[in-house]
Amino acid sequence: MKLENFDVSSSIELQSGNLFWDLHNIANFDGLELIPSENAAVMRWSVPTPTTNPWGYYENKFAGMELYFKKLIFLQIGPRDDELPMSEDRCVSTILKVDPNVQQDDPQMRQLLEPSDSFRLLFQFQSARMFEIDSDSVELVPLTEINGRLKRAQ
Repeated sequence: MKLENFDVSSSIELQSGNLFWDLHNIANFDGLELIPSENAAVMRWSVPTPTTNPWGYYENKFAGMELYFKKLIFLQIGPRDDELPMSEDRCVSTILKVDPNVQQDDPQMRQLLEPSDSFRLLFQFQSARMFEIDSDSVELVPLTEINGRLKRAQ
């Protein structure tokens, strides 16, 4: 998979240029959308507005962000822990690049520690739900709020 305009900068953050996107406790996961006509998938996050410190960084003023996965190859969604409140499905606990060739239930054991072009992105949430996704490429798209709706930034 090719990360077009961002990288995974830590286990809970993405970095695009000089902007950081903290997906743990600050941003809310708004959902996953499959777009069959484009063989694509979109994961979306938003931050509470108005706030002076969205995303945990004063430099990043965007109201939302989406990851647009192009030419989808693989998507797997795991179960959640029913003992936890539904709000825990909105909070990312870990973002990993994982080896698609390693068979292991524990995603930490599949984490790529060396740079590689062959990986999947794995998002684990506080609820234990996991999204594992592979595509030809993925783009980070900043979103702005216009009339109460999130739209792609121009």
